[in-house]
Amino acid sequence: MNNGNNNQPEPVDIRRDRSISPLWLLPILAFALAGWLVFKAVNDAGQRIQIHFNDAAGLIAGRTTIRYQGLEVGIVRDVTLSDDLESIYVEADIYPEAVQTLNTGTRFWLVKPKASITGISGLDALVSGNYIALQPGEGEATQSFTALDSQPSDTPIGAGLSIQLRAPDLGSISIGSQVFYKKIPVGEVYNYTLSNNNKRVLIDVLIQPQYADLVTNKSRFWNVSGMSANINFNGVDVQFESLSAMIAGAIAFDSPDEGRAIEDNHLFRLYPDLNTAGRGIAIKVELPENSNINASGAPIVYRGLQIGQISDVKLDEARSKVIAHAAIEPSMSDLLNSGSSILLEEAEVSLTGVKNIGNLIRGNFLTLIPGEGEPSRLFTAITKDELQEKQHGVATFDLYADSSHGIKRGTKILHRGIAVGRVTHVRLDKNKVRFSVIINAEYTSLIGSASRFYIDGGIKANLSSKGLDVSLPPAEQLISNGISFTSGGSKKIAKSYPLYQSERLATLAAETAKGFARFTLVADELPPVSEGSPVLYRNMQVGEVTSYALTASGVTLSLNIENKYRHLVTQKTVFWNRSGVEVEAGLSGVKITASPVATLIKGGVAFDDIDGVSNKQNGRFKLYSSLKDARNFGQEIQLTASDARALAVGTEIRYQGIAIGKITAITPNFDKGNVNISARLFPQFADVIARAGSYFWIVKPKLSLTETKNLDSLLSSYISVTPGKGIKQQTFKLGSAELLDSGLTVVLESEKRNSISEGTPLLYRDIQVGQVVKVSLGDLADRVMIEAQIEQEYRHLVRKDSVFWNVSGVDVSIGITGATINSGTVDSLIRGGIAFATPEAHPLAPIAKADSHFLLHKQAKSEWKDWRTAIPRD
Repeated sequence: MNNGNNNQPEPVDIRRDRSISPLWLLPILAFALAGWLVFKAVNDAGQRIQIHFNDAAGLIAGRTTIRYQGLEVGIVRDVTLSDDLESIYVEADIYPEAVQTLNTGTRFWLVKPKASITGISGLDALVSGNYIALQPGEGEATQSFTALDSQPSDTPIGAGLSIQLRAPDLGSISIGSQVFYKKIPVGEVYNYTLSNNNKRVLIDVLIQPQYADLVTNKSRFWNVSGMSANINFNGVDVQFESLSAMIAGAIAFDSPDEGRAIEDNHLFRLYPDLNTAGRGIAIKVELPENSNINASGAPIVYRGLQIGQISDVKLDEARSKVIAHAAIEPSMSDLLNSGSSILLEEAEVSLTGVKNIGNLIRGNFLTLIPGEGEPSRLFTAITKDELQEKQHGVATFDLYADSSHGIKRGTKILHRGIAVGRVTHVRLDKNKVRFSVIINAEYTSLIGSASRFYIDGGIKANLSSKGLDVSLPPAEQLISNGISFTSGGSKKIAKSYPLYQSERLATLAAETAKGFARFTLVADELPPVSEGSPVLYRNMQVGEVTSYALTASGVTLSLNIENKYRHLVTQKTVFWNRSGVEVEAGLSGVKITASPVATLIKGGVAFDDIDGVSNKQNGRFKLYSSLKDARNFGQEIQLTASDARALAVGTEIRYQGIAIGKITAITPNFDKGNVNISARLFPQFADVIARAGSYFWIVKPKLSLTETKNLDSLLSSYISVTPGKGIKQQTFKLGSAELLDSGLTVVLESEKRNSISEGTPLLYRDIQVGQVVKVSLGDLADRVMIEAQIEQEYRHLVRKDSVFWNVSGVDVSIGITGATINSGTVDSLIRGGIAFATPEAHPLAPIAKADSHFLLHKQAKSEWKDWRTAIPRD
């Protein structure tokens, strides 16, 4: 049916859509946005760098920023610890606009807030936290840096004029200390460092821009930290700049009008205070020694008004002069001429008045004396004495004496009680004391070539046969000595004169010059003599006693002997007391010798030549109590020993058992570490024994199994002597052992001393042929040097090839086969010993020369003992 066909579906036309669906736009847009964000993140991240820090205090990843001149240019991304746990590494990103600053010269440091009494620095860090500061530098690009410990010195805290101050030390100055101008804060200290040579401190200062023109090349900076006080006769002057300056330290400055502008980093000196800042015309003054000038603020005066002051005192480069730096008021510049003088004003205190007493506390000051000449800035300070020496007509010369006698600078020179000059300088010249003297021009005519100068002061007392004469000088001379003089001779003034201790000695010197020779005697006690007592030579008066004095060691007598008898006093002359009556009693009867009548009344001194008598003590003639004592005294000698354990005062000196002298004194010499022994040789032996070449030694008993010697010294040791044949001599060395008839001296070298000592015998076939005389360390202390003497008759036994070995003690050798014991003689077991032998060589080696050196072996080789060398006498 047609109805059925009409119900069939219609055919469908299917086509493929080739266009993009709008749904894909969403992922495309998402990818584009992500790419843009990545690009922006990478671009915004800039450059990744690494910074090395010593510590990570205040560093927080993702929060701590990096800033340049207050602008954020980077941020910390990570903070890590190094493998050795000693370093901190910071990973940071630098923004693209600042990447060009990353060079090898770029510097980083951590900024922290700092608070002090002067204020707070790094306030922005206090609010936002610590941050890293960046300072661009030059060099090649890099990504690794090392942070500084603090802000660099050439990076000020802000804009302004940057300068440097040089000071010997930092004092109380610190970072943040303020800089004042007329007490207005105009800058502050932002850094300090040591100079290149580490001898000075460099302080970096930033002056605010609006005050930069106040600093010129003439500016002077000084420290106003703390408080200063000046105490003088005008009262107490206390100064301080401000409370903050007193506590935290501060600096002040001022600038003269004629100064010029400066560049950054100009270097100035920082003075310790206002007084030493030296504002004004700078001058230098060379000061004399011991000037007692106040190094900080001593005034310079002109006509009583202060026109300047000392700023500092120091040595010159050669350290030979003392130089004072000072400043003079500019209005006084016309006084600073080459002809001007600088006078050192010193305190003077005496019975007649006081001058410049304030100098005793405040120190001396300087006075300017104007003169003509070219402008000058270098001067030499002179004393009043030097100023007086420049005056026309004055006389200057020296006095000399053995002692200062209390004379000092300023002591007056008197003539008939009137001051005509004074002592300007006292100094030591070798073994003399010299006094420089200046005489006023109107009195120079009083000085003659034969003038005698003497100390005039204190109470004068003269005891003589006429009685006691006492005179009192003026009150001033009772306290301080003066120097008086007598006129005489030609008008020519000598360069120097002797200064006598008293007027009496000066008069005596004048008399001596007229025809007397003066001698000084020393005695243990004062004999019955007085001034004027005669001096006799074979009962004829040839002089007189002029004075006597008590000293620490006894009494001294001064004698005058007429020049025509001067030749009677020789090196053999002996002086003795010739006063009163001498009585000598003995078995043969009584002998009475009467002196001349003059000596019976006034006492006297006699002298004559006597051989073999010690006639001097410390370079002066001795005075014996009588002729008998002089004859029996003998000759004094001096012995030097390493120790005196076996000796005592009274120990005898013997020759072949006969007593020829004795010890009189033993004293230690602490400086040289030895002992000085004073001894007296009896007169009849002195001439033979007191000669060069004589040898003294201590005799001690010797007891051994093979020898008994010097038994007479068992109870007490004594000194024995071998006479010499040289010239006369009084000093000798005391030996510890008897010298052999030495024919040869050799030196043995050993590693150790062992039992070797002085007196150890030298053995040849067990016969003693010599002995050790000295044992000491070598020059380098690496060996022991043993000096030995061979007797004359055996000297031919020692040849150049002889060998020496130690035979002291017992040698025990233990081996597999048993023990071997070797020993020398019984005597060598006790005393020790050194044996030697000569090889069997043909021909024989030559005889050893004196002082030849040999090695001392510890023990002998077996073949050495078997040598039977025939050695004929040469």
